[in-house]
Amino acid sequence: MKVNVTTSKGLETSLTVVVTKKEIQDKIDLRLDEVKGTVNLKGFRPGKAPKELLKKQFGQALYGEVIEKTLNDSTFKALKDNNIKPAGQPKIDIKSSGEDKDLEFTIQVEKIPEIKSVKLDKIEIQKYEVKADKKDLENRLNQLAESSKKYNDKEQGKTAEKNDLVEFNYEATVDGKSFDGNKGEKLQIVLGKDLFIKGFDEQLIGVKKGDEKIVNTTLPENYPNKDLANKKSEFKCKITNIKFPKEQKIDDDFAKNMGAKDLNDLKSMIEKQISREFENITDQLVKKEILDQLDKEFKMDLPKGMLEDELKNVEHTFIHEKMNETGEKDHSKVKLDDKDRKEAKSISERRVKLALVINQIGEENNITVSPQELQGELEKQIRMYPGQEKVIREYYQKKPSELTKLRGPLFEDKVMNLIKEKAKAKIKTVTKDELQKIIRPDEKKSEKAKLKTPDKSKAKTKTSTKSKAKKSSKK
Repeated sequence: MKVNVTTSKGLETSLTVVVTKKEIQDKIDLRLDEVKGTVNLKGFRPGKAPKELLKKQFGQALYGEVIEKTLNDSTFKALKDNNIKPAGQPKIDIKSSGEDKDLEFTIQVEKIPEIKSVKLDKIEIQKYEVKADKKDLENRLNQLAESSKKYNDKEQGKTAEKNDLVEFNYEATVDGKSFDGNKGEKLQIVLGKDLFIKGFDEQLIGVKKGDEKIVNTTLPENYPNKDLANKKSEFKCKITNIKFPKEQKIDDDFAKNMGAKDLNDLKSMIEKQISREFENITDQLVKKEILDQLDKEFKMDLPKGMLEDELKNVEHTFIHEKMNETGEKDHSKVKLDDKDRKEAKSISERRVKLALVINQIGEENNITVSPQELQGELEKQIRMYPGQEKVIREYYQKKPSELTKLRGPLFEDKVMNLIKEKAKAKIKTVTKDELQKIIRPDEKKSEKAKLKTPDKSKAKTKTSTKSKAKKSSKK
């Protein structure tokens, strides 16, 4: 096989490849030897048919098979030998082929730009820890105390007051008729919380244990039986018990009941819990800071094909956002103005560049996504749709290619975690309000510049680092 680089301008390269007819014939002969033992020809024992007879009968089919494989193998080798990492599918144009002829073809390919090594320890990031302020801490303690509040039985004859717990049996009717689910026993509600049916518990104020009380109300709009939603209903209630709340002191004993050593330990546990609740937000801030630094650090020519694909995705998303904003149903009637197109172009360029850089960091640090990790992510996705597990699992079984799309986000997360681990980090403790002030300037644009890393499984193939658009927000 002979390979010549005919033109090389920027990221675009053209090559001419010639595979001699002898090489082609050797491949056909090898293939004939492989199929010889599996072919049954009348008059010959298996594996004993003459090669010339096999060639006459199967030569044309085998030639097509060999040519297709030769094109693929030769293209891969030509690119590898010339240190070309393709940014997309190479275009192959056959110039000459046929039996007793050399196979000559050209390859037109756009290559991945050279990217300098990324020194992760030179990246500086600001990490945030959210500290609970006094008000947040008090609110959480009060919520815990409220949720763990104990109730004692009221004396016989005492009436129910606000904040009392009332236990009752009921039978409900709509227009005097029973319906499925219209009965209940030992239902408990705390008066004043209005958590059962709106306006229900206030009608129980003043009842006594043993009383029978009719409560008139309206079934909620979201009632499971849609035919009964918003219908006036009558509940015949039998009061079985009334309890009053026991004061819950927030002290060391209370803390011990909550699993802490003492009250100070409980406060510390709550502070850590509040901080963890904001981890997703703080992680996104750190991620954006890293991506901003990488975007600023690297300047390079970008593959046109990747940019065109990404631009189509971003513009498509912009159009759908406008459809949601305006209520327009016809995709073709929504047009982007110059400002939209300019913004879409800027986002596309950033995404493609960062996808290439993230991929480079992953390759340099031997980051991969294992089949077990991919399967774990699939299970995580399935758990998000309870009741539809079987349908989703079957979908991925029928379309294995869809499963590989989960690899990109996993690969990106692993790269980002590596950067966070290696980068120089400064930790800043902030309150919830201070964190909100940090976030607010980026609210309108934070989603638009997000990165979606290309599938790492394709990093060493012809479609190695093609980035794909992630839904952006125009809010």
